[in-house]
Order: sequence, then C-alpha cells, then structure tokens
Amino acid sequence: MKFHELAACLAPALPGGLARAERMRELIFVFTTVTEDEWGTNRDPSTLASDSVLESMASRPSGFTKKLANAICSRLDIDAFVERLHGLDLASQELIAQNIAAHGEHVDLENFAYDVAELLVGILHEKAGLPDKTAAVLRRTQTHAALTKNRDLLLTRSRGCATCDTPLRTRSHDSSQASYDIVFLDDATEPFGPDDFAVLCKPCAERFNLAHIEADLAQLRAHNRALTAAENVDEGLAPLGLDRKISQLLAVINQLPFEEVVRDTNYSVVKLKEKIDDMALLRLCFDAMATYEPVVRNSAMALEAQGDFKFSKMRRQIQSAWDVLDDSGMSQYDIWQRLTAWIHEHTEVDRYASGVVVAFMIQIGDLFTPRTVAVSA
Repeated sequence: MKFHELAACLAPALPGGLARAERMRELIFVFTTVTEDEWGTNRDPSTLASDSVLESMASRPSGFTKKLANAICSRLDIDAFVERLHGLDLASQELIAQNIAAHGEHVDLENFAYDVAELLVGILHEKAGLPDKTAAVLRRTQTHAALTKNRDLLLTRSRGCATCDTPLRTRSHDSSQASYDIVFLDDATEPFGPDDFAVLCKPCAERFNLAHIEADLAQLRAHNRALTAAENVDEGLAPLGLDRKISQLLAVINQLPFEEVVRDTNYSVVKLKEKIDDMALLRLCFDAMATYEPVVRNSAMALEAQGDFKFSKMRRQIQSAWDVLDDSGMSQYDIWQRLTAWIHEHTEVDRYASGVVVAFMIQIGDLFTPRTVAVSA
C-alpha cells in the first residue's frame, strides 16, 4: 500500500470540504508534533511541502519524497494518531476499514487504531529507509493502542492507586482534579489487555517507571486479578434484589441507645470459630454478636410479628448474594466486606449495621461452611 492510497482511505478521519493539498497537510499535521514556535516553519512537516507537492502526493507514489518521509519520521507522533483513530465513531472506522480492504489490506475493527497505525508506520519507514526502526516503533504503538482502548475500563474499575490505595483525585476546598498515571507491566503476552496495565498515583508511578522488580509486577498483577474478580462479582450481584424492608431492622441496630449497647460477657464464639479462618474477621464478628445478637434476633421477630418484615425472604436474598461471592475465590474477609457493602448499597441506612446483619447470618449457619475436622482412627 502506498502513502497516497492510505491518505485517501483516511478521508473520513479528516474535516470535509478540504482541497487535496489542504487535506494532505491536515493529515500530516494529525500524526506529527511540533512546538508552537515551529508552526509554519521548515521544521513543521505539514508545511514543509508546497501545495503543488502535496497535490502530487495525493495522487501518485512519486510525489512522496524520501526527504519528506524522513522529516515526518523525525516528528512522528504515533500516539496522537492512535488516539485520533480510536476517537472516531464506528461508522467512520468501518468506512476506513472498507477503503483499506479495497487495496488488499485487512483492518480488524477490534484493533482498528493499531492496525491503521501499523500501515502508516510501515509506509513511512519504507520510504524513509528506516526498516530497522519499525519493530521498536510498532511495539510502542501496540502498547499505546491497548492503553487507549482500555483506559476507560481501567479508570472505571480502579479503586485507588494499585500500590498504596491513595485516591486518584486531588481535592482542595470545592475543587478536584485527576492525579494518576497508568503504567505498563511489561507483559510478554499478546495481545495486550487491561490486565497488562495498572493505575497508580503519580509518586508510585514515578517510582515504578524509574525501577521495578518482579515482586512489584507480581503485586500489581495480583491486584488486577482481584479487580477482575470484583467486576465479575458486581455483575453477578447486579440482578439480585434485596427487600428494602430490611432497612427497618438496620435502623433498629443503628438507633440503639448507647446505654443499651451492652456486651454479653458469656457469649460463646464456638459457632463462629467453626466457620471463620480469618482472625480479623473472627474478632469483628465476635464483637458484633456479643453485643447485637439478641438485638437482631428479637427485632427481626418483632418486625415479622407486625407484618413489616419477612426474615425468611431476607435470608434467601442474602444467601443468593453469598453464593455469587463464594464462587469468586475472594477471601472470607473480602466476602464479608463486599456483602456488607452490597446490603448498604441497597438500603443506605448504616454500613456498620449491615455488617452486624452479615455477622448474624454467619452465626446462624447461612454463610460460610464449617471446616471439616479429620477423624483419627
């Protein structure tokens, strides 16, 4: 494929109504970079050629000179070109792909930005006599294309810096701004996907890019696996309902007068110990049940007697959510946290009270499986 052929194929990516010379100048401007002081000078590849040369470039191979190709390569901004292509609507991408197919080249719409950029780099390097540079440029292009394609997903699923959990927005008074960098994990697997990147706060990203070891990569990959698991959990929980009448039970826990918050010193932790391996979670549930177990039990019975609440329905709904979480591979503590958050998302009464209800469900045998004890002969 020749430069003038690719240029014609890319017409849907450029403003309409341009003459051939102006369209060619605009295209060169899209994938090159110059400083403001260099605009319109001989250092600007988009203005280096005259209109007559650009006219010739738009119609035949001989119009594109090696000198201009080298000037373009020295100022090539392939990242900006990739982002421009990625930002096109689907109809424009499909039209460009069809145009290119007419010249015997294939562009996969799933990898549209990279495939088109690959064609451009190949054409430019061939004309400029830089075939030894092509592989390195395409490697960087592939990485940036994957980042551009997955950036929104990476930011949406991020729960703060992947290393230190710092929020990714800096706030001051009533203002805030994004403060993050996305780093590439040097994964040898292709094609690159969202798990080959990590969203970090700026200090952590700076340290990672300066130097990192395999343990750092392993930590970030583990973090990404946890995010993927959380995404799958969220998808599984999304269609599940929770009767908002549980809010009345949560309100009783939340509004219990402080002088009535009395810990039962005789409360036995045996039932919880049979199911919970995580010591931090065991302590948390023990404290909750030693204080609130009779409150939850008696309040649920009273609300049900009034016809305001069905305990069996709440049990089934929470058990359904538990089933989703139990299949996720999450730790016991993470399951408790996510189930607590799920109840709070549905009720918006009190997160602590939601956690108390989860602890109660663990105690009565609805959540977590008792550990199997080996019997010696």
